[in-house]
Amino acid sequence: MNQIIFILLCFVAIWCVRCQLTDSENNCPGYTIQNYILGPDGYTMQPRVNDGNPIQQSRPGKIGPRGVQGVKGEKGSKGEPSGTPNNLVLELQMLKRKMQKINNDQQMLKMEVDEIKTLLDQNRSSLSVDQSKSKNNQVNPSDSNTSDNIFTCDDIDGDENDSGTRLISPDPGNVEPFNVRCDFTGTTETVIEHDTMGEIEITTKCGPRKCYKRPVRYDVSMQQIVALINRSSQCRQFIKYRCKGNRIFSGNHYEATWLSRDGTQMHYWGGATSRRVGYCACGETGTCRHSNRGSNYKCNCDNLDNDISSDEGYLTDKDTLPVTGMQFGDLDSSHEAGWHTLGPLRCTGRNHN
Repeated sequence: MNQIIFILLCFVAIWCVRCQLTDSENNCPGYTIQNYILGPDGYTMQPRVNDGNPIQQSRPGKIGPRGVQGVKGEKGSKGEPSGTPNNLVLELQMLKRKMQKINNDQQMLKMEVDEIKTLLDQNRSSLSVDQSKSKNNQVNPSDSNTSDNIFTCDDIDGDENDSGTRLISPDPGNVEPFNVRCDFTGTTETVIEHDTMGEIEITTKCGPRKCYKRPVRYDVSMQQIVALINRSSQCRQFIKYRCKGNRIFSGNHYEATWLSRDGTQMHYWGGATSRRVGYCACGETGTCRHSNRGSNYKCNCDNLDNDISSDEGYLTDKDTLPVTGMQFGDLDSSHEAGWHTLGPLRCTGRNHN
């Protein structure tokens, strides 16, 4: 009997499980199915008794009308105002002025450094006697002359083929003998050269007066040079400036200068025999560039032409020679250029004292 009851219970259990698994096919009449229906308050669950008929699902309906737009939110607070264009312009102008001041300070510092270098070079020349002794006492092996009784090259009897290095002693007992170049072409000349021979182009771009500085270093000491000058009858030194769009003097605007043996700035140019301040050679003869048009310039370069011009000539003042430096300015624009030339010191004749 118990076995029969167990078999019936198993059959009932199997039948219930089959109804649950096949409910989607509506094979279990009387089984309750939960239906979810969309209403005005959202989805609601409504029970439906399965009557055994298949449930037909229709296609979705058309999209309903769009709902009413919601209420617009409140406007946010205004942000922090940015800098105005006027403030930006002012800041840029202030920055530009600061940069200009820095550039001016740099130029002034460079000028001061150059001045110090020039003074050091001049002192170096006057203190280099001991260092030049060994060099100047070395006579060219091809020379048969010695410094005995040879004050200048004028004491040597030579011709053009004898031109070359000689040992002279302009002031025996006070100044050490030193080597010079004797030029016997034409009038005998005693020649002392330096480190700025030939034409040199100015590559520094600067605007202030005398902002470009070129010191001149000689092969012998200043004491030896002065001894030669004092022993000679005449001395001269050629100086030239080729210019494009810049000036030398132009009235009281002294853009350029050359430095005397003691570093004094000289404001007349080579060829101006009167040594008048602000004059070049053409200013004394009235032949400066454009003088036929009524210009009153005293140097060719002072006309500020875009064409290349030049002023040149010899400096002959024994009390200021030799030239120890040159300075030029008005060279900051792209169309402005300059080239300077300084020849060696040349002395002739001999003072018998």
